[in-house]
Amino acid sequence: MTVVELPSLGHCGGLLVVSKIGRPIEFHCTAPVAINRAQQIMYGETYSGFLFSDQIGMALIEKTRERPSVFITDCEEMLPLTELIDNPLIFAESVDSKSDFDGSGLECFDLSGQPVYCLNRRGSEALSISQGVHEFTRRLPLDEPFERIRQAIEEAHSVLRAA
Repeated sequence: MTVVELPSLGHCGGLLVVSKIGRPIEFHCTAPVAINRAQQIMYGETYSGFLFSDQIGMALIEKTRERPSVFITDCEEMLPLTELIDNPLIFAESVDSKSDFDGSGLECFDLSGQPVYCLNRRGSEALSISQGVHEFTRRLPLDEPFERIRQAIEEAHSVLRAA
């Protein structure tokens, strides 16, 4: 699950449910969500979390028929979703960025040199999640599905603009 900023349109979310070998099962994307200045004022510093998690992320999750065992995002602003959903959510930080989540309740583990984070709600959950994600990454790089989502969103909106 990721979010793409479309110039002059807003933010568009995409969710790709894939099989264990990386084949697509479901794809959903949202309509562009423009920044709402009144909400931005009311939510203050929590606005991006609200926009990405509550508005975009939840809209995508509610559309899915197949519930994945874990949701993976490359958008730090989606982390508030951990409070809204039962499924584990992993934040896959890009290799070139370094976030500081000390004291946040997020467990960090390394996948082939890439730091990933998840909220450890039930003791050994992080270990079982990391093992499952590691199994997936033996077949496909963790960041590859995000690129597919971005390209699909951009393609869908370029078709709409041309129509």
